[in-house]
Amino acid sequence: MKISISSNFRPLLRALYAFLISIAVLWAMPRNALAQLYVGNARGFGAAIVSKYSAKTGHVISANFITGLSDSPPALAVKDNTLFVSDYDSIGKYDATTGAVIKADFITGLGEVGGLAVFGSEEKAVLFVTDRNEDGGGTVGEYDANTGFTINRHFITGLDFPTGIAVKSAK
Repeated sequence: MKISISSNFRPLLRALYAFLISIAVLWAMPRNALAQLYVGNARGFGAAIVSKYSAKTGHVISANFITGLSDSPPALAVKDNTLFVSDYDSIGKYDATTGAVIKADFITGLGEVGGLAVFGSEEKAVLFVTDRNEDGGGTVGEYDANTGFTINRHFITGLDFPTGIAVKSAK
């Protein structure tokens, strides 16, 4: 009786191929399949919240993801697992997965925050903040997204009531 070594490994090879195909499918899956949207809602004085939704389906993941913010609609920015949330004149840092406070007073002493944008790597990220004063003038400040340290509070000046900001990386 002749036994072929390769015939004994055929079931293992089939299992290995199935495993490799599964890995390839998961790897090819769009990164945004598990993406989430964070939405700021103003519900009256002291009642602003951040809600969390599925970016794929629009279904609510957590209606009251972050609560207890001021009455203004919060500006939001997310980088990796960190969610930055404005609370009128300050910025808090939160865990983007759980909503847990990392540091509620991450950046303070601002005018009225109108927009946030974050840019860079996990090790060296910059948070851009639109800052409005009482007379409607405003600036864009530049802050270290890891420490909250002010890099340049007047990075862009001479703005009229800035309300939003976005950043696009060069590739």
